[in-house]
Amino acid sequence: MKVFLAEDFGFCFGVKAAIERIEKLLESGTTVVTDGDIVHNKRVMKELVKKGLIVSEDLQKADKAVFAVRAHGISPDKFEEISKKFGENVVDLTCPIVKALFEKAEKCRREGYKVVVFGKDGHAEMLALKGHVQDAVITVEAKRTGFERICVLSQTTSSWREFSEFISDMLCLNFTAKEIKILNTICPVTYGREKEVEKLSESCDLVVVVGGKHSANTGKLFRIAMRKTQAVWIESPSELDGIELGEKGCVAVVSGTSTPEEDVREVFEKLVRRG
Repeated sequence: MKVFLAEDFGFCFGVKAAIERIEKLLESGTTVVTDGDIVHNKRVMKELVKKGLIVSEDLQKADKAVFAVRAHGISPDKFEEISKKFGENVVDLTCPIVKALFEKAEKCRREGYKVVVFGKDGHAEMLALKGHVQDAVITVEAKRTGFERICVLSQTTSSWREFSEFISDMLCLNFTAKEIKILNTICPVTYGREKEVEKLSESCDLVVVVGGKHSANTGKLFRIAMRKTQAVWIESPSELDGIELGEKGCVAVVSGTSTPEEDVREVFEKLVRRG
């Protein structure tokens, strides 16, 4: 059995920067609080909490602490509320690419466009975006809007193929609109991994996707792999022990952008030993 490891794996630059900043603050003895997952990975969050990170929606428990804004961003109203309580003790860990999405959405709204975002309603990034553009339409299914000017964007972790299909459907359903602006707001790192998974799934009998089960970009990789071959989605290396490989000639290992590099390498090494 041949085992291939994706060229790009582990944390993306945004996630890596956020985690390193949190760890540096905790190591300095600073009390750090946040209101949810810094990244969508259970093991990473468990380790940060063990080091002292406080995860709580009750900001009253966070006196004399630094508040860390998650990589997925936050609404302006929530940021204002936090700033009133923490003053200058707010660390904004919003991914730069996510920030760019918010800025583009706001600009389109100011210019008179109806903002439609291809994304999962309820995802942390989309909840934050709604705070920036309150009347934005967040949807994974194209809709007839009835507006003359429409701006179509995407959640940063979306699949390029799925976004392309969404755009095509939006054009058909809104053919009477005078103008439809389309902006590519998909993260180039997740796009690169998407293309690599497509390539690996064409030549391998099995693709092992490593990452959190509530990670949007990891789920995207799993769906892509499943289109052309067999795939399994695991959160931790230990889950691999219960998977029967059978007579696989080729297995590939890929990961989401919130997956620690050491987890991916451990999965790869386990497969090499078994193969």
